[in-house]
Amino acid sequence: MNMQKLLSEADAYIVSKRAEYEKDLGDLIAIESVGTAPDGKYVFGKGSAAAIDKMLEIGGRYGFKTENHDYYCASLVYGDSNDEVGMIAHLDVVPAGDGWTYPPYSLTVENGLLIGRGTEDDKGPAVAALYAMRFLKDSGIKLPFSVRLLLGGDEERGMNDLPYYLKSHKPPFFSFTPDSEFPVCYGEKGIGKINVCFESPLERLASISGGTVTNAVAGKATAVVKNIEEGSLAAAAGITVNYADGNAIVVAEGKTAHAATPEDGLSAISLLAEYLLCNVELGDGEKTTLTFLKEHCGDWLGTKLGIAETDELMGYLTCIGGLLKTEDGKAIQNFNVRFPRKGAWDGIIASVEKAVLPYGGKIISHTHSDGYSFSPEKAEIKALTEAYETVTGEEGAPYTMGGGTYARSFPNTVAFGCTIAKHRGLLGEGRGKAHDRDEYLSVAEFESAVKIFSLSIAKIAENYSK
Repeated sequence: MNMQKLLSEADAYIVSKRAEYEKDLGDLIAIESVGTAPDGKYVFGKGSAAAIDKMLEIGGRYGFKTENHDYYCASLVYGDSNDEVGMIAHLDVVPAGDGWTYPPYSLTVENGLLIGRGTEDDKGPAVAALYAMRFLKDSGIKLPFSVRLLLGGDEERGMNDLPYYLKSHKPPFFSFTPDSEFPVCYGEKGIGKINVCFESPLERLASISGGTVTNAVAGKATAVVKNIEEGSLAAAAGITVNYADGNAIVVAEGKTAHAATPEDGLSAISLLAEYLLCNVELGDGEKTTLTFLKEHCGDWLGTKLGIAETDELMGYLTCIGGLLKTEDGKAIQNFNVRFPRKGAWDGIIASVEKAVLPYGGKIISHTHSDGYSFSPEKAEIKALTEAYETVTGEEGAPYTMGGGTYARSFPNTVAFGCTIAKHRGLLGEGRGKAHDRDEYLSVAEFESAVKIFSLSIAKIAENYSK
């Protein structure tokens, strides 16, 4: 198959379909598909189900076989072979939150950007995958396998969707999920969560809290100090103090960052603990707890917890204190650990148990999932890499990451696309990324993805042998 000719045809095709793909993506963005509790047959709530229904309607209109897997997930299928290549995306989104410049649930096309909740994560990539299938179908390209676009409904809340599919279906012999960044991610670190409770009750502090989610560096942390004279606490960088009813509300402002890239953040929990230790007369137990928070929440390599390690292929372990809360007068700190070595979790737990003991802490719960890795020389990974390089004209060295996608929970799957680094950060700090305000996918990224996915499938077909 002449790949340059195919690329030229794919380029002309997707340009001709701009109005159509904008309409289809806009119809999906308009659905607030945030996962909720089950509602009758809608296992992840009505929003998730509505997005599945809409995508099945769109795919059916374009002539693809449609399958609704009881609203856990859904499929659009091109071809009749039992052997399949899969593209796996999700239609659920995280809540929009406040502070948007653009309406989150209405697609805005402006300055070459597709803006709205889910445009990058993951409705935009899902539609790009659909249009790659449309191009292959409309061009009459014969493939020796079927292509299945599998659409999940619960990725953001725990990936409880695809295991249901696997109970009754054989997975494709190879799949990719467009829920990351180009080029190919051939490995993801393991991800673990640990909750540590500090037994010493808070005395001078009515409460202490920090962060909003477990998988991000805490950008804000707050403590309420009891029985304190107004104006008695010193000013400090990154600290705001307000007084009410004999209490001081102390707020620390850090910088949030994803747990996979904590070097980009600054822990507000660590900042708050340091300020309180220096400025408030605390009980001995509180001092011990806050000393731990100061030292360990600001250490994103896990060195002080005794869990630091590096792997040649997967990189270094990261550890962040993402969510701090007060329950029954005691502080509970959550740690999110991204670890490079499969099978390392038991050792990590043993080390953390030992590290928290001198501070009066104990692990009250923990969960984890191991990561995955493939050889970058795997035939399908090489096909994806070559497709990326053909479309972009740039070198596409495969990489590994600390983020988590469907690839860690679905067989024979890698993360591939849909973002391209040079098109990121166009709306400034704290805007434009997945889960950010004003989330976007650029038109250039979307249309490149359609071409890359099309050529990837064609290249896999060239090397296919049953």
